[in-house]
Amino acid sequence: MKYIAILAAFAATALAQGINIAAPAANSQVYRGEWITVEVDKEQPTAPTTEVALVLSMARCPSSGCSAGSLGQILYNGPYNPQDEHDGKLPYQNFSVPVPTSFSVGDQVALIATRFNLVGSGPYPNIDQRVTPLTVVKGYLDN
Repeated sequence: MKYIAILAAFAATALAQGINIAAPAANSQVYRGEWITVEVDKEQPTAPTTEVALVLSMARCPSSGCSAGSLGQILYNGPYNPQDEHDGKLPYQNFSVPVPTSFSVGDQVALIATRFNLVGSGPYPNIDQRVTPLTVVKGYLDN
């Protein structure tokens, strides 16, 4: 019986579509100590979903490339309520977050969006994570 429940959870997770970081674009430059707007798009789900939370964070990238090993510094932790503006875009929500001053100029960092939601009529827990690589450049604190 547990086997069937586990398979159902995997199937529901596979049916639930994920999120995308639409802005800033991958490999963009961000200014140390300044605020950026992060747009998180929600792909259209194929199963009913209930949003629980979203975490936005930044972590230094190792020399092997950016991935989501650890969350790094938490920039936002709270509700995720993407809206459909009927403008041809996916439902999305914008967040203003600071680029931490603890990063050095030239650092390669990962902007990480981690979403927790419930999927299907079960419902089943689902965690979705996306990473966008960025480069930290001089900000107003560096002048």
